Amino acid sequence: MSDRFEILEETSHVPEKAAKEVEPNDDDHDLNELMDELSVETKDVKKASEAKEQGNEYVYEAIACEFTCAGAWCRFFKAGRYLDAYDLYSKALRLCPLEDEYAYNKAYMRRSQAYEKLDKMDEALQDVKAVLEIDATIPSAIDAEKRLSAVVAERQEKMKAEMLDKLKGFGNTILGKFGLSTDNFQMVQDPTTGSYNINFSQTKKP
Repeated sequence: MSDRFEILEETSHVPEKAAKEVEPNDDDHDLNELMDELSVETKDVKKASEAKEQGNEYVYEAIACEFTCAGAWCRFFKAGRYLDAYDLYSKALRLCPLEDEYAYNKAYMRRSQAYEKLDKMDEALQDVKAVLEIDATIPSAIDAEKRLSAVVAERQEKMKAEMLDKLKGFGNTILGKFGLSTDNFQMVQDPTTGSYNINFSQTKKP
């Protein structure tokens, strides 16, 4: 009996076996690392985006201050730095908020003047027209549009005349082999459509 008691007593004092701990799975470990990396990357992207927005604001403020400053404009023009002026106001137009009509008009007008100094009359006219689309009542833009339109039209007519002279010379070279010249052909404009018709005449000059 005593032996049985001792066995029971010894058995009762044996510590229970601790529950087996669940070892972390390799897949779970990799997933946790990936989540941590994504969290860091997300924060970095957010910070980069915020920095970019803030940077754009600083750049716009700097450019806006520069292109509205008469001193900078005079400095460019006095130094003949028309390309620099063009670059400055092109950047301003890209960064300027759409709702800031005053800034847009200012940038377009001054870039138009830079184009004019660079002898790019077509581009200068387009910028002036852009101003008038925003505000058709600006006197300086109205005057510039009339003046530049006349210059562009005159240049186009001159280019057309030069092209016709070249074609005429080439035509005479070819037609001369057949006893003809471009004088045998007359271009008559149709007043309705504005297109040209070519009439042939065999009348020889006396």
